[in-house]
Amino acid sequence: MKAPAAALPSLRREVATSLIIVASVWFLAIFVTIAYGIRHEVDDLMDDALQEAAEVLYGTLVLHMPLSPEMAGDTLPAPPHHEHLVWQIVDQDLQVTLRSHRAPSTPMLATLVPGLSDGFEHRRVYAIRLPEQRHVLLVGQNRFERLEARWEAIAIVGSSGVVVSLVCAGWMRRRMVRALRPLHELSEQIKAYDPTNAQIALPAPSHQEFVQVRSAIVDLGGRLAHRLEQEHAFSAHAAHALRTPLAGMDAQLAMAMKDAPEPTRKRLLRARQAAARLTSVVTSLLTLFRSQSTPNLQPVWIGSVVERLPIEGLAIHVQQQAPLTADADLVAAALSNLLDNSRRYGAKNCWLSVQSVQSSQTLTVRDDGCGLAQAQIDRLQAGIDAPIGDGPGGLGLKLAALVARAHRGRLRIAAIAPDGGGLSVSLSFRGRRPAARYRIRHSP
Repeated sequence: MKAPAAALPSLRREVATSLIIVASVWFLAIFVTIAYGIRHEVDDLMDDALQEAAEVLYGTLVLHMPLSPEMAGDTLPAPPHHEHLVWQIVDQDLQVTLRSHRAPSTPMLATLVPGLSDGFEHRRVYAIRLPEQRHVLLVGQNRFERLEARWEAIAIVGSSGVVVSLVCAGWMRRRMVRALRPLHELSEQIKAYDPTNAQIALPAPSHQEFVQVRSAIVDLGGRLAHRLEQEHAFSAHAAHALRTPLAGMDAQLAMAMKDAPEPTRKRLLRARQAAARLTSVVTSLLTLFRSQSTPNLQPVWIGSVVERLPIEGLAIHVQQQAPLTADADLVAAALSNLLDNSRRYGAKNCWLSVQSVQSSQTLTVRDDGCGLAQAQIDRLQAGIDAPIGDGPGGLGLKLAALVARAHRGRLRIAAIAPDGGGLSVSLSFRGRRPAARYRIRHSP
């Protein structure tokens, strides 16, 4: 059993993977850059707002709230509300003189240094001295609120970026599928292309990138068609040239047998039988290389075909319930070679049967000859599946395999008995569908 072939790399998968990687790296870089910028911008805005709030509060307190010793630790009256900014007025002894109603009762700074600094309880504090220089105004903001504002801004930008990236990725995927569609169409055109048939040509290239590809395929197809035509013509002429001398040789051997003594007559008979087998092979070659290279499908009764074959010394038993849809001449050529092989390998009886399964039919030839070992059968099967001229196997068996290929089928060999007695050769035919063109392939 063959191991499964490794999956080939996919151009579409590679492009899609590269697109995803580039988009992910791009989004990550943009997100980090934006998050870094938002962090600094939000901090700067918060610090500026904290400073401006302190300056506004400074003017208000200086003009409208004169400080007195009796106000130590008091809170400024205000309606209930959530303070995002809290403030304190602290004297030089770090005593809170006045504060907002949410501000702590202890100073937010350990050292009264004017300007921005980090204070207790995760607060960002701005300090400014009052005019009498004995008190300092502290305005603070909770760092968690600053962090919340920062991450809200980052989340809004990030989610917007994700949505935009997904929309762009979907759009780019559709564009990629549409851009690669001509490759699929080109592969279908190449699959249908037949360089030996002028009516089945490659269409004009749909894109500039396909011009050289199409030119290379057409050039290769032209060279293959020319080579096949030369081999076809040579094989047909060679087979035709051999047919006439072989017919004359058979006639001369027949005349020689009339006047020859008995010992010589037996030798001449064997020579005549060998010439008859060679004539059968040549006839098969002529059948395969006739001008029409597609099988002429018609109902074929195997019994009628066997009656016309010059097979002697072999009892043939035909079991057929329905006609075989095939080319009668090609079937006759294949049977002639298979039955001759059975006779030469000691068979006295052959059984021919036809089985139909849906659109496929199988012609089986079984004999009672000496048979072959399984290792020999495996080597023969490999040779049959290989091009003509490659691997083991006689020419007659390979010609029968060519007949099966001409009908989009295959020839298979199997042993009948475990001890090697008898042999079974099956030819599958799929002639109910349009048959593919076939050629004999020669090893270089």
